[in-house]
Amino acid sequence: MPQDWINVHTHRPGEGVNIVDPCLGNVIMPGQGAVYFSLGIHPMYIDDRVEERLQKIELAAAEGKIVAVGEAGVDRNALAPVEVQLKLFERQAEIAGRYGVPLIIHGVRAIPELITAYKKCRSHQKWIMHGFNNRREILMDLLRHGFYISAGRHAMNEESQVYRVLPEIPADRLLIETDNSDFTIGEVYGQVARRRGIAVEELQHIVRMNFDRLFKL
Repeated sequence: MPQDWINVHTHRPGEGVNIVDPCLGNVIMPGQGAVYFSLGIHPMYIDDRVEERLQKIELAAAEGKIVAVGEAGVDRNALAPVEVQLKLFERQAEIAGRYGVPLIIHGVRAIPELITAYKKCRSHQKWIMHGFNNRREILMDLLRHGFYISAGRHAMNEESQVYRVLPEIPADRLLIETDNSDFTIGEVYGQVARRRGIAVEELQHIVRMNFDRLFKL
């Protein structure tokens, strides 16, 4: 059923339950479906208003207006130095920990740094690696450290790294997203379910259980 779709990270909400990150601008609300918000400073969009933006994230978390912090992270393609990105990421992780909400993570060629940050923060909150598309060794390292794995647009490509490792993601760590892609949430669920050899309804149940455990809405 459409209401059973859960989209853990999107900039373009559709049917089902959506966790929306408005960092790309105005969000067009869907005609149907539930919308919740996350808020973070994407590493590609670090500017001279960082302190002001951090205050907004903190206030939104304190007032219960967001259900997650992020997306936040480290991207080696971004203009800001990696050291600057890491410090900002850690500050956002602290906010997530302080208010007991998950952290949605953007990581490009920076997984070791993010795992080190996880150890440093000693966070009891859950960290979600969004848009995962990496090799098996990286997946296993993230899983060992308690990360949740969100599969999205890259899973639609049968030549992608995430497509190859989809069957190896434990059911209790798997989430689904669309990010900013043109794929519908139903299409992503269908692809992931086929790759894992299960029915879409079973995948919906898996993601619902993980979502409820993480977000407690």
